[in-house]
Amino acid sequence: MTVRRVLVIGPSNIGDGILVCEVVARVRQAYPKAHLALLVGERAALLFEEDPRIQQLINMDRHEDAGSRVRLFLRLWGWRPQVIVDLRSTAFPFLLKPWRAWQYARRPPARLHHMHDRHLWKLEAQAPDVVRRVPKLTEPVLYFGPRDRQQVEHILKRWNLPAGRPCALLCPGARSHTKRWQPESFAAVAERLHRELGMEIVFSGEPDEKSIIDEIQSRLTVPSHSCVGLATIRQLGLLMQRMRVVVTNDSASLHMASLMNVPTVAIFGPTDARKYGPWGSRGIAIRRRLFCSPCEQPLCRYNHECMRYVSSDEVMSAVKEVIDGKPGQSIRQTA
Repeated sequence: MTVRRVLVIGPSNIGDGILVCEVVARVRQAYPKAHLALLVGERAALLFEEDPRIQQLINMDRHEDAGSRVRLFLRLWGWRPQVIVDLRSTAFPFLLKPWRAWQYARRPPARLHHMHDRHLWKLEAQAPDVVRRVPKLTEPVLYFGPRDRQQVEHILKRWNLPAGRPCALLCPGARSHTKRWQPESFAAVAERLHRELGMEIVFSGEPDEKSIIDEIQSRLTVPSHSCVGLATIRQLGLLMQRMRVVVTNDSASLHMASLMNVPTVAIFGPTDARKYGPWGSRGIAIRRRLFCSPCEQPLCRYNHECMRYVSSDEVMSAVKEVIDGKPGQSIRQTA
């Protein structure tokens, strides 16, 4: 059977969207001539805008009420996708393909902790033909257009950072304040990266995180740059390819660094590093071993010790390991 219509249902947030980029790339490689529709939330859609590999980008957040969901279902029913990959656990596959409901009812085994691995497991469970067709991924995991490349080159010229100059990217933001390492700790690491390793310091974050970066930069005695408001999340991925190391909280920046295969040190506290930490062999997640961590809670009942007790010395030690290419344990727990 020639597959002509494929539907992939993904998450809402940017970070979760990055975790499914490989799934989308594998589906595209398996069915290069198919019409690919991607159903994701508004923030995740920023990753896939202008991507010529995706013929239809549907914003799930515009279909929140019951009536809108029914209209979306009728639209998909009329389109009749031949292959459906649902990474969001919606009801659409059960309604569109009830005879294959068992494929979508299955859940990843407990031995698979990381969400990146769980998404790939779902792909194999729901669309096994994709895995047979794509034994090795050759399709780019994320599309970068000419405008993305031009903007990154413009940023580097603006900062006078020629190719070959070692740079470190620090990402002190996160959507939840409980996942943010202290500004003074990021400042201490930035100082040492510049003085001990001779690196140029670059900060990144979303526009509403500018105040955090401003506070960190105000503490520094070494020069630094900020790309807040200058780069999209996709352009940030290109910029990361110029970095020797990325130091980040649990955030979309962490997942982008893993996707770009950049040496990464991630500071974890309330969230589970086994599920959301760096994947691959070039990342280290640092967390404090406490009875309450990871709690997966939006508010801390104590005094944020899981983040406050991670020291700049521990982070610098991990930075040197990943730069040398010998990260050892991917999750570093300190007493």
